[in-house]
Amino acid sequence: MPSEYWIILFLSAAASFAATPWLRRMALRLDITDRPSARKIHARPMPYLGGLAFHIAMTAALGYVFLFAPYMLGVGELRERLLILYSVAALFLLLGVVDDIKPIPASLKLLVQIALSFLLVSSGFGVAQMTSPFGGSLVLGWLGYILSLFWILTIVNAINFIDGLDGLAGGIVFFAALANLLIALHPWQNFVCIISLILMGAVLGFLPYNFSPAKIFMGDAGSLYLGVLLAGSALESNVKSATMSSLSLPVVILSVPLLDAFLTVIRRGRKGRRFFTADREHLHHRLIRLGFSDRQAVLSVYGLCFLLSMSAVFAAQLPNRYSILFLFVFLAAAGWGLAVFNAFERRMIGGEREEE
Repeated sequence: MPSEYWIILFLSAAASFAATPWLRRMALRLDITDRPSARKIHARPMPYLGGLAFHIAMTAALGYVFLFAPYMLGVGELRERLLILYSVAALFLLLGVVDDIKPIPASLKLLVQIALSFLLVSSGFGVAQMTSPFGGSLVLGWLGYILSLFWILTIVNAINFIDGLDGLAGGIVFFAALANLLIALHPWQNFVCIISLILMGAVLGFLPYNFSPAKIFMGDAGSLYLGVLLAGSALESNVKSATMSSLSLPVVILSVPLLDAFLTVIRRGRKGRRFFTADREHLHHRLIRLGFSDRQAVLSVYGLCFLLSMSAVFAAQLPNRYSILFLFVFLAAAGWGLAVFNAFERRMIGGEREEE
């Protein structure tokens, strides 16, 4: 890995680590905190604004690239695309900060997300065509815009939904960024490498303050920011030549938050609840009900995300003609694993109720 990449990783981690305690003090001074409630784990008010540390980290890293290592950018197109993602992510961050300070109505929040996602897609972050594993390619046209828009909204809200325990969302994003980096190194995709390194560094600098017991939360500002950077880098990696494999790998890497978000939508729809209505039925809540401590639940999800990320890295080395088989096997294994977990959960909770 080039020495400049190590500098990007170090700068983003150092900036995030240095900024977080300052942001914590500011949040406490301004009383921007998350109050305890029946559905929340913490028992005392926790300061928000941790998500701003991610933006500071990205600003520091990109500042180094633009000012001291412009040769990394090559043609001007890479600089432009980095600035576009940086700007749109900043708008997502602003939306999250406003929501952390004073909750925004769910419908308005979704509308703003759609508008910002459309801005990113219309700026060129999307999949225009897909290469078939059997040969040839399919031009997606307007369907590519819709799929790209849906992808951004899904990733952003999946990371937002999974942010329910100290350090959980940050760790998931770290392993996703690590997998994206390893895949992007061969063949080399400079844009994806830079964004992945920034994400890894920003999360590494923030986790010492956010891991259980947390001293600060990233809030919606942080989860939305991390989500759009992940979604944008995945789309950028598929702009020139999207294959079945390249399109399925991000799904594998982020399968934990994606599956959690999918089940959340189904669960709330069946109960007639609104999409953004909070509950205690997420994966991490279910692990805690099974007897896991906060740290054990988080570390268990970390382990699962690491295994999934490494399986995606391995799958990226397979010929494209095997991509459909890989995706089929993965989906079958995921469905089987979910069924086993549900059965185990029912058995355990049912047994506890019988003992009572």
